[in-house]
Amino acid sequence: MDDQNKTKTQLIDELAGLRQRVAELERLTSDRQQIATELDEAKLALETKKDQFQTVLDAVPGIVSWISSDLRYLGVNKHLAAIFNLPPESFVNQDIGFLHSSLEFKEFVRAFFASPDQEASREVASLVDGKVRYYIIVVQKYDQGRAAFAIGIDISDRHQALEALRVAEEKYRSIFENAVEGIFQTTLDGYYLSANPTLARMYGYNSPEELTSNLTSIQQQLYVNPNRRCEFARLLQQNDAVLGFESQVYRKDGSLIWISENARAVRDLDGMLLYFEGTVEDITERKQAQEALQRANEELEYRVEERTAALKELNRRLVIEIAERQRIEAALRTSEAELRALFAAMTDEINVFDAQGRYLKIIATNHQPQYKPTTDRLGKTVHDILPLKLANLFLNTIQQALRTGEPGSLEYSLPVSGASAIGVNGEINASLPTERWFSANISPLPSNAVVWVARDITHRKQAEEALRQAEAKYRSIFENIVEGIFQTTRGGRHLSANPALVRIYGYSSEQELITQMTDIAHQLYVDPKRRSEFIASLEEHDIVTDFESEIYRRDGTIIWTSENARAVRDANGKLLYYEGTVEDITKRKQAEEALRQSEEKEREKSQQLKQTLTELQQAQARLVQSEKMSSLGQLVAGVAHEINNPVNFISGNLVYATRYAEDLLELLKVYQQLLPPSDLGLHEKTKAIDLDFIMADLPRLLTSMRVGAERICEIVRSLQNFSRLDEAELKVVDIHEGIDSTLMILQHRIKAQSHRPAIEVHKDYGELPLIKCYAGQLNQVFMNILSNAIDAFESGYNQLITRNGNTHGAVTLPDSFMPCIHITTDSIAPDRFR
Repeated sequence: MDDQNKTKTQLIDELAGLRQRVAELERLTSDRQQIATELDEAKLALETKKDQFQTVLDAVPGIVSWISSDLRYLGVNKHLAAIFNLPPESFVNQDIGFLHSSLEFKEFVRAFFASPDQEASREVASLVDGKVRYYIIVVQKYDQGRAAFAIGIDISDRHQALEALRVAEEKYRSIFENAVEGIFQTTLDGYYLSANPTLARMYGYNSPEELTSNLTSIQQQLYVNPNRRCEFARLLQQNDAVLGFESQVYRKDGSLIWISENARAVRDLDGMLLYFEGTVEDITERKQAQEALQRANEELEYRVEERTAALKELNRRLVIEIAERQRIEAALRTSEAELRALFAAMTDEINVFDAQGRYLKIIATNHQPQYKPTTDRLGKTVHDILPLKLANLFLNTIQQALRTGEPGSLEYSLPVSGASAIGVNGEINASLPTERWFSANISPLPSNAVVWVARDITHRKQAEEALRQAEAKYRSIFENIVEGIFQTTRGGRHLSANPALVRIYGYSSEQELITQMTDIAHQLYVDPKRRSEFIASLEEHDIVTDFESEIYRRDGTIIWTSENARAVRDANGKLLYYEGTVEDITKRKQAEEALRQSEEKEREKSQQLKQTLTELQQAQARLVQSEKMSSLGQLVAGVAHEINNPVNFISGNLVYATRYAEDLLELLKVYQQLLPPSDLGLHEKTKAIDLDFIMADLPRLLTSMRVGAERICEIVRSLQNFSRLDEAELKVVDIHEGIDSTLMILQHRIKAQSHRPAIEVHKDYGELPLIKCYAGQLNQVFMNILSNAIDAFESGYNQLITRNGNTHGAVTLPDSFMPCIHITTDSIAPDRFR
């Protein structure tokens, strides 16, 4: 139907329908425009969020990366890219080991994806620009474990600082544990806080721990005279230092030794006494030497009365000078705590503040520290949350970052809440910290806000403070000790020196000494060979004590020093350096020299008197010996003459007696063969006297008597030959005959005795002619020489018996120690013999 044929009603209905469709189209157009507007706003918000997130990542003081489970980078922040001088997009889809900087990091991430853990942390090393850097890496999974977010904090500078502190602490610990002298710290009421191994050995304990646990009352358990401890404490409280304090003490086994203590009183900043610390030296041998010297002085004073007063005064001064001798406190005791691990996990807190210090956003991390802001602080200012002083500090730091447009940093502490000090048992734990320390990095954002990244550094602060206190304590002992302490190379240069050593050598500072003294052997020692002897002894024994030498001070003056040192080696035994202590003993040496000169003068006088007395005694002995030998010669001649006649009678008749006995025995044998005994009484008599034995033994008996008689004749001839009284004074004789006669007379002394074996006599006679001499006097010379030799053997064996503690029986010695006399004669010229 066309429009002309339509009714008005129909046209009106169609118009209404068209209007309704137009209204619907207008509504749809309006909805599409609204949707487009909302989409644009969402895109803008997303870009803003993305910029904020990128700003936060760039503000984080470390490296950030996204890693897929197949160990490829999904993205990195600009800090990580800048470290390797690459754009961030060059890391995308690359294997995390493509830079070959840290195999340790790749293995850590691989193991993390293979484990069920959602988060983990670890310290790794990485090679950056040819240098090793250290990072704390914290990783957390997302996207159902198909990817992980990794944050790394560069701790290289702190690692180096802590390593330097550790090396310094180990250096002082080594000196403390290997010092030649004992080192201690004690309380006022008398028990040990610490002791080094040398002190434990000195007191007879196996370890410092055993010493400190057993000696709970120094005054009663250690000192022989308990009042010495009271005097020691009184002097320290009064003077703050004690030098050369000598006492007698008990060792663990009850034995007594003498010690010399050098100590000082350690006080806090308010002057309150904390404890005593110092060194101990075992001076038992020195005391014994002093006692021996005192006894020698007393004996000398007894002989030389006019020098008594002077020697006593000199000895008193010497004792005073020796008492001033110092011993090194060469080491420092073990530190009270070790540094803890820098970080167990990421401890960052990330907040966004506006210019008024209002919390705009709090971004949670994977770690839960004891003090951490919560989301209910959003919209509040720092003055609403923090103490006034800290809130002002926060606000000033925020405004400074916004004003300058540059990142800033801040370290601050926050008090720990009451619940944080409660342990797992529900009891208050006084050892827990009462405040938490944080290190913050503040970076400005484009929207007039800042991102605040705070890391919990409480453990680092505690560890650094403990290490600082330990290092300061050891350094205080090192720098304030009376003795000089050194470390030197084998080539002759100083590695370190304490102020005391600098003063002893006459320098103004340690640096001046190290710089100017480049050749210890020739610049320091008056005799350069002493340095070689010092090194040789250290190389052989690894330790040298009381090594005394003359040295040059910086101004050219000469002093005496005593060194105690040891060789420091690494785990493989390689020499690293020498370290030890030096003491100025010039005054003691001067006192010793003065005493020596005085003793030398007195000894010379005494020696003159002794020499005069000896000469008189020798003259008297010669006269007595001459008289004895003269009388002995006369006696020997008389005895020989009286014995000679009866011996000749016996010797001459023994020949006939032997012949008669043989004839009688032969006759008796014939009787036995021809007339066997039939008489019973005769048979019993024969049996009773053992006729067979008599017939066998009688010839042997007569032979023994003949041998004995011949021996007596030989002795008589030796006596006559020795005395020579029946001959002219000057006569030609065989001197070998005189030697043999002398040996015959001394035969009873040459034989073995109860306390020694026999003396062997080896005679090596040459071809000598008869010699014209005074035979009697020459025989006396032989007698004196051989008697002196036998006396020397007797004296030597008596000394051996005394040394071995054997007063009964003989001493068993090797063959090389058997006594022997060698007699050799020879002709060295026609008219000269030896």
